[in-house]
Amino acid sequence: MKTFVLDEEALKKGWGDEGQYWFSLSTYNIKNHYDFADNDRPEHMSESEFMLSMKCIPYFRVSRTEISKAYIEAVGSDKLKAKLNAITDKDEYNEAFWKYFNAYPHLSEGYEEFQNNYLIKKAINWCDENSINYIVK
Repeated sequence: MKTFVLDEEALKKGWGDEGQYWFSLSTYNIKNHYDFADNDRPEHMSESEFMLSMKCIPYFRVSRTEISKAYIEAVGSDKLKAKLNAITDKDEYNEAFWKYFNAYPHLSEGYEEFQNNYLIKKAINWCDENSINYIVK
């Protein structure tokens, strides 16, 4: 039985751009979409359809905005949550998040640990959803 290793390198790829990384169900390796540049994709197929035909599924992804929102939800005050939740533009949200993060030292306490745990949980959920056997290293 194949086993996917969720190590530091695999987790780092969770920060990739949308559609950048794909997981090969055949080899249990993470592939960059550039790895398939030499393959001829039929004109009638989208990139996603092509990748699926190659037995590759989209790799899990975490955005900076997603993790910032989760962190504020976990440790932010109701007042701060309300201020940030009122911002709809993701770039503005990220800018405001870091402004508050740098202004209030208590927000920086435990952020790195939260970020690492969030990334691991996201990867584990992705593996479970896709029936991928895994171990965490």
